Formats: sequence, C-alpha cells, structure tokens
Amino acid sequence: MSNWYYHDPAQGRVGPIDVDAVRGHYRAGRIRRDTLMWREGLREWQPLERLSSELGLDEDMLSSNPPPLPPDLPPELPAQLQPMAGGDAQAPSAGHAYRAQAHQAPGPGPSPARPAAPPPRRGLSGCVIVLIVLAALSIPVIGILAAIALPAYQDYTHRAKISEALLISSQLKIQVAEYVAAHDACPDNASEGFKPAAAYAGPRVAKAEIGEFEDSDRCGIQLELRGVGNDQIDGKKLWQEYDRSSGAWTCGSEIADRFLPAQCRG
Repeated sequence: MSNWYYHDPAQGRVGPIDVDAVRGHYRAGRIRRDTLMWREGLREWQPLERLSSELGLDEDMLSSNPPPLPPDLPPELPAQLQPMAGGDAQAPSAGHAYRAQAHQAPGPGPSPARPAAPPPRRGLSGCVIVLIVLAALSIPVIGILAAIALPAYQDYTHRAKISEALLISSQLKIQVAEYVAAHDACPDNASEGFKPAAAYAGPRVAKAEIGEFEDSDRCGIQLELRGVGNDQIDGKKLWQEYDRSSGAWTCGSEIADRFLPAQCRG
C-alpha cells in the first residue's frame, strides 16, 4: 500500500497517510481537487484530481457537481384568456356589446373625438440603469481583487515546488546524521554511501552538495534549485545545516521568504 503526502498552505508537507485517509480528508473538505499530492514513484507533485482514479475518488468528484435543476415553467393561462385559433383573443358576446352601448351618455349628436394619447416615451428602465452603474463600479473592484489574488496564487505554486525540492534532502539528512554518529565527522559527496552532486538532480534540483560549512563544525546539504519558473528562485541555493552537538537541523536560503515554506523562512 502506497504512503501519500499532500501539501497544506499552512503546514507544508503532510504525511505519510494511506489511501483511506486521503479519501477521508477529501470527503471532509480538508483537501480539494487542486491540492498537490505525491507518493513514491511519482516524478513530481500533481493535483489530486489527476490522481482520482488511483485514489478511488472518481465517483466523489462526479457527485460533487450535480446537473442543475430544470427551471420552473410558468402557470397556464385560464381558458377564457387563451388565444383563438386565428391568434386573436376571444371576442366579447353580443350581450356584452349591448350593455356597453347602454351605458353611453345620451346626447343630440355624436360626441367630439378625443385627441389620441401620445405614444409612451421609450428609454431605459430604472432597473437597467442600476445594473449598468453596478457593472461600471464592479470593474475596478474585480481588477483590484485580481491584482491581489494572482500574485498570492503564484507565490503558493512556487512554495509547493520548493517543498518538492526539499523532499530530496529528507533522505540525505538521515544519511548525514548516521555518518556523523559513526565517524564523528561531516561527510561529503565522495564519502561512502553518498553520490556525486549531479547524481541527485531532479525536476526541481540541479545538484545536491554535501559537506561542512566554512568556519563552523556544522555539516550541510546545499541544493541548487531549477524548474520553478521564476528568475528569483531558479539557480539559487537552499541549504540544510546539521548541528553536530545538538543533532538539530535548520533550513536557510538566499531566496525571498514569500517563496519559501514556513520552516525555511528567516
């Protein structure tokens, strides 16, 4: 059974968890379709919706988008108001016409014709004017929201790719700590059990250098990043320092904090 990891904006990488736990997180709303997922064997992190078949979530994703209900139909007109076969409304009966004439005011001659009422003036209704005004006001608001949301989303994707690069150093950190415990010295890429720097290359890492930091007794792993798609990140260094006395690891970088996972900031 594969162990899965997912990326949480607040916590960073979360896992390992099994497939049942992934399904439970999705159904509880803790992860979504665009949450980045990874397991051993995948070349890179991928959105959950691309892995739905493997995770057994196809039916859940289909059921989360039900088809819209049909609109309600208007009620039928009463029978006396239904149009006639020729397209005209039902004409009044002769009795109706007689009663209408009986109520006309008597007079010696025909009453003068009244002037025809002027045609109604045509123009925009009040509702249409309100909608136009609201649309005009909403355009700058949408522009402001887009200007805020787009950079925030881009920073999120950059952090996810850097978190992917940090996965390479996870196993190396264990190897470095074991080497220090056995030899009381920092290893380098030529030490037993380690590989040349370029041999650790991946989609987000150009090379991984292992050695001792200058002017200190701290061992280190230095990653050179690539494939992120940002000139402020690609080609830059990110390092993990191992304090031999305390056994603690710290993360540092020459990259701006807004691009980094929480554990590497500052």
